[in-house]
Amino acid sequence: MDKRWSIYIDIEGFGARYDQTMVALLPLNALMEGIYLVGSKKYNDDVDRLFAHQFGDGFVIVSCFEEEKLDRATSIAIALMRHVLASGGLAKASISEGGFSDIKSCYPNSVTDNEHDGVVSIGAGLMTIIPVMGTALINAVSVDKRSPSGSLLTIDSGNKDRISSSFQLNRIENNLHSINWLMGEHDLVAEILAESGLNVQSEENRVTTLQKYINENKLKPSWVRTTCFEQKVSI
Repeated sequence: MDKRWSIYIDIEGFGARYDQTMVALLPLNALMEGIYLVGSKKYNDDVDRLFAHQFGDGFVIVSCFEEEKLDRATSIAIALMRHVLASGGLAKASISEGGFSDIKSCYPNSVTDNEHDGVVSIGAGLMTIIPVMGTALINAVSVDKRSPSGSLLTIDSGNKDRISSSFQLNRIENNLHSINWLMGEHDLVAEILAESGLNVQSEENRVTTLQKYINENKLKPSWVRTTCFEQKVSI
């Protein structure tokens, strides 16, 4: 069975802030840029390459092959969440694994016969289609949906032992573990940030930026409590 790791990552508060278009788009741009830079500069060969697809304000990122350890997926997710934070926004991410493949051949001929680069004409309008699907996306989104509200990085508890002890994990609800993406310095995270050219902040600056986001936005108290508790930040 195909078990490539997958990251589902999206922007926190995107819909609530969309009436301020650029305020909403800045962190989305940072996320999109970060994925592009990691994939084109750090992991750009046939073995380590990444596959990423956008769904609204989120992306699924899938590895090329199955990996016994999930440290690379965890480090990429942390690097991207920190890059988004440096832009003034926040992200939420979940890690899982599964299959991922091209399913365009399963689509109706009436659609695929008129498809060009993922775009289909429908009269005077257009329809875009996603040519890929699989349990890698479904499982990662499932972890996201089971996760508490907050800027969290989560994983199924059954996969916690596949992550090195240098990462701070905490058991939470729904058979999940939360990974502290804000605090601590990790060699691979630092390597990804540096080699990809992502924005780098000190731990102190990351905490300050998170607190600034909380102070400047109307957030539910439960969101603030969960986010701060799981990242070991005092409110």
